[in-house]
This record gives sequence, C-alpha cells and structure tokens, in this order.
Amino acid sequence: MKVLIRADASVAIGSGHVARCLTLAKVLRLAGAQPVFACRALPGHALAVIAGQGFETVALPAGYKDEMTGDIEAALPWRADLDALQAALPGQRFDWLLVDHYGLGAAWQTGARSLADRIAVVDDLANRPHDADLLLNQNLNAEASAYAGQLPSTCRLLLGPRHALLRPEFNVGPVEIAPRAKRLLVSFGGADAQGETFKVMTALADLDELEVDFVAGAANPAWPALTQALVGREHWRLHRHVDDFAGLMARADLFIGAGGGTSWERAALGLPSICIAIAANQVGNAERLALAGAHLYLGQADAVTAEMLRAAVSLLAGNVGLRHSLAARSRALVDGKGAARVAAALLTGALRLRPATSADAQLLFDGRNAAEVRRWSLNDAAIDWDGHLAWLQRSLANAERALLVAEAPDGPVGVLRYDRIEPQRAEVSIYLLAGREGRGWGQALLAAGDRWIAEYWPGLQAIAAVVKPANVASLKLFQALGYRQQDCHFERTPPF
Repeated sequence: MKVLIRADASVAIGSGHVARCLTLAKVLRLAGAQPVFACRALPGHALAVIAGQGFETVALPAGYKDEMTGDIEAALPWRADLDALQAALPGQRFDWLLVDHYGLGAAWQTGARSLADRIAVVDDLANRPHDADLLLNQNLNAEASAYAGQLPSTCRLLLGPRHALLRPEFNVGPVEIAPRAKRLLVSFGGADAQGETFKVMTALADLDELEVDFVAGAANPAWPALTQALVGREHWRLHRHVDDFAGLMARADLFIGAGGGTSWERAALGLPSICIAIAANQVGNAERLALAGAHLYLGQADAVTAEMLRAAVSLLAGNVGLRHSLAARSRALVDGKGAARVAAALLTGALRLRPATSADAQLLFDGRNAAEVRRWSLNDAAIDWDGHLAWLQRSLANAERALLVAEAPDGPVGVLRYDRIEPQRAEVSIYLLAGREGRGWGQALLAAGDRWIAEYWPGLQAIAAVVKPANVASLKLFQALGYRQQDCHFERTPPF
C-alpha cells in the first residue's frame, strides 16, 4: 500500500504536523506500507529529518507566485500547491493521501483525488469543510456534531485522544511521582516563535532548588539569549536536539509546555504538567484537558506572565496530592496505542479475506486457544489438538459455514466464522489474533467480513451475533457496525 503524506514544517509553522505524521508513517511502514512525504522547502523545513528516517521525500517550492503574506499556513494558495504536487509526482498514484495542513481544505482535497484513491485528513480545528474518506481529530474536545454538513456522509471519523499519534516509547509505565518535585522539563516545540522558553527562564530565575532541562529546538530564534541565560546556572541544561525525549520526560517531575501534540505524550506518561497555549487552535483542547483535571492550564501565551508561571511551579512542586491527581486523570485519557489504531483504519483497504484451509490449522488452534479469546468465547474451554483438527475438517466440508482468515500486508489479523442458520440468516463469530487487539482492527475485519458474506450468500437478509455481557469491546464493535442490540443479541440487516 502506497501512502502520500502532505505536511509542512517551518520556523513559523513549527514541527508538530510533520512529527505526528512521521509517527504514523513508521507504524504504516512496519505493516508493509510505503509512505512518501511531500513538504514545502520552507525556512526550518524537516525534509532532511524525514529522509534521515528512511522515507522518500518530495520537496515542493517554498513560495508560490500569488502567495499571500500573513499566516504562512492558512494563507497557502491551494491551487498552486496542488499544481506543484501533481508536477512533482507525474503518473504516480497512491492508495491514500493523508494531509495534515491548515491551509489545504476541501477544494485542494477534491483536486488531490487525481493522485490517490482515498483522502485522509488530520484536523484540529473543526471549522471548515473537507472532502475526505477518513478524518482524524485527536483532541479531547473533538465531537462528531462539529463536522455536521462539512464532510461526505461516508467519511469515517476517528475522534479523541484514543487516536493520539504517539511514538511507541510513550506507551510505557507512568512516571514516578516524587514527594516534592525537583526536576523540571520545559519544551515548546522545535520553533517557539513566541519566546515562551525565555519567559520560563525568567520565571524560574530565583527557584534554585529546581533542576531544569530546557529543550529549545534547532529552529528556536532566541537561541543566543537562551544560551546567555544559562551562565552561572549549573542546575540548568539547554538542549538543541534530544534523541530520547520520552526518556527525558520520564525522568522529570514536572513539565511546562504548549497545548499541541506533547499534551498527549505527557498524558500517556502521567507527567504532571503546566500548559500554555501558543496558538489559537490549542485553546479549546487545553481548556478541556484542564476541566478533565489532566493538567494545569494558565491560558494563552500573551496573557501568561513570568509571575504566573512562578506561582504555578511553586504550587505543583510542593503539592504531591495534586500531582498524583493530574497524573492519574491524564493517563486515563491516553493509552499510547493511537498510532496503531489510525494505521489500522488506513490499512483496512489493504485487508484481504480468504477462506481458511487445512494449512491454517496451527494458526487457528493458537488463535482460538489464546487466553483473551477464550475469555470472551461463549465456550471458554481450551481445545485439544485432535479435537481441533476434527472440527476444522468438518468446518471446511460444511457448505453452511464460511471460515475466513483476514490478512494485512504484515500478516494475519483475525478470524471470522459465518454459519447460515436459515436460508436468509447467518450468525457471525469474530476474534483477533494475539498482538492485534486494541488497535481498531476489529471494526475493519467485521465490516469486510459482512461485505464478503453478502456476496458469498446472495439474498442474505440478516447477520446475527451473541456477545457476553461483560465483553464491552465487542458490544461497542457490533454497535459501531450498525447491528441492532437486544440484550446480548445483535442483528444487522442490509445494506451490508
């Protein structure tokens, strides 16, 4: 599967769009996909960083003839950008085009269908229409109602921090909450055009008991002033590049940063945080996280003073109960598996269903006997090998049973079994193989299976299922696919 990713980084834009797309691209590559990045060669671009991660890159012109002044991202002339993209990729076609850019909306997306079969959009704003087949908004305040009338009716929505695009190193255990905070980490992204890092340095100038790591980023325009501020402060360290940011976060007691993508990194680690919104699009999410008790939000950057920062740090450093509360509430929102879920949604188009054969005996035996599968099976007893082989032979010979194996580019994903209990009615059973759980594959697998069986048994008028009452994941799965529920019984009718 080929995926074209259109995102920009620059001193003005920052590196957040590219950073989260890189995270997703790495998961897609592990699954056998081929991501390609197309980015404008703006001052502070990330093309070399992307290429250094082993991805193919396409450099687009930094400026276009009719480019407007002002917001370098929102004011991007979409037609010129699309023309440049098409010219850079003559004759190429992709399975997906994923765009993460505030300046490229519905008109650009419609035109970009000349390059890709499907369009995916990463959106934080919910304030403009999109021509998309899939839309991701990982913010806590993301709601389907905000997109009413702005999307095609067939667009699939991935909403909320459950889908936050986090690198694997953030899917680890929580940080240790110290009785008193002694180590502080400060980061406002790769650019920090507003100068918040220097403001924090001013706020912490007389808090000598704190050991502080400042991550300013290679594109920070205030680097000379930041370097000068370190003079005489042996307990401060200034980092231009950090290979293990997650490790640095895990060793911190407190974090001060912006309301962008690092919000989810901090939440996944349970790192108590002070948040400042450095862009208007961060405000809603930062406020919602504060209401959820997940961080301490001070407001937008231009309204936050060094005195406010100093007071907030002093409060949190000495209040271990409050830090425990912030950590617990933030970790409840983010489990670190969002990139895998989004990748699974994109890979659905590459999911292949095939009838099982006798060569699948070991795969089916191990899958059915997995502890998590047995836990939720109506018959939760372990099966023996001889009994399994006999069952498989009967199943393969049974014209009223369809036993299917689902495969992604990186291998088997799950198993579906359909039994025709009446001429126009079938019952479905589904399970995912070990390691595939919790990543969104279930919905893709069941949707593909229902379409397959409707063609295999033409005239089918109902598909039924029975789920254990405590199996919340399966209950939600069947509900999401349009199955009507009565107690623990589900039924779906055409169209499948």
